Amino acid sequence: MDRRVKRTKTAVFNAVMDLMIEKESSKITVRELCQKADINKSTFYLHYKSIDDCIQSCFDIITNGIIEVSKNINYHKIQKDPTDIISRMMDEVEKNIDYLYKFKSSSICAPSLRMLKQKMTDAICKHNNFTLENNYREVMNITYAIAGCIDVILEPLPTFDKANLSAMLINQLKKAQ
Repeated sequence: MDRRVKRTKTAVFNAVMDLMIEKESSKITVRELCQKADINKSTFYLHYKSIDDCIQSCFDIITNGIIEVSKNINYHKIQKDPTDIISRMMDEVEKNIDYLYKFKSSSICAPSLRMLKQKMTDAICKHNNFTLENNYREVMNITYAIAGCIDVILEPLPTFDKANLSAMLINQLKKAQ
């Protein structure tokens, strides 16, 4: 990626996160975002279609690592020992903890989390060749586990106790078998 593009996207990302603390995401304007990021409107529209596209892009940046981990989850292996997967997921959360905390207070948090949960479920099901029609129980177990894990991680923010959360999630996933 070109240095200028990287600088612009970083500035926009940071500006979005700062503005989301100050106000609801639906009240953020392109003008104020550009002012905060120190870019002009034409630069903004070169990279994004709209303010919603920009905010969703920022959330995608935060969650891409988590989705990548999901793409390699072997359902049967995680049932036996979820330790490695939970550890990798928690590492991704820890890397983005400040951004997740800021995002948690935004008005698009709930719909974006639903989308994240769906993307994770789809990635795991695709990797394991599961379909709802043929693997209903497995898909429901995956859906339940993902929703629980994400909610348990995000609810206590800004407090993040990686060791305790990891141990609790591992125990819960082992019990759910």
